[in-house]
Amino acid sequence: MKTIPAEVAALIPEDQLRITITNLPVYQDGIENLKNWLQKCPELYKTDGMEEHPAVFHYFFGSTDIYICEYDGKDRMFGYAVLGGDLNNSEWRYFNLSELTSIRQLNIDYHFMEQSVEEALYNAYPNHFKKPKSAGNKPS
Repeated sequence: MKTIPAEVAALIPEDQLRITITNLPVYQDGIENLKNWLQKCPELYKTDGMEEHPAVFHYFFGSTDIYICEYDGKDRMFGYAVLGGDLNNSEWRYFNLSELTSIRQLNIDYHFMEQSVEEALYNAYPNHFKKPKSAGNKPS
């Protein structure tokens, strides 16, 4: 891979994108992961009513985690946000991709494992979120 597809580059926060471009061979697997996940990402409103929502993209910085489960392919996303570790005010909400990618410290996780938002939240904060069915018999 000599370049990053434009639709994938659009997902990567600006500072992370600059570093990725200058070290593309190192990040090739991560770019390929994003490309594959982008193809799987549900459109807006497609996960309404689901018991568990696919976590397609994970943005993070420090104690901030944003799990995206829907994307319109342009600028609008939907997902769950834990900002600054504030679990009591964490929530489902809409995001503008352009705003996410302009946050200097934010990164997109190139090696995020496929799971539901609910499972990701439980794995990150097991004392705050209940164990989802998708976690099955995995040890808590």
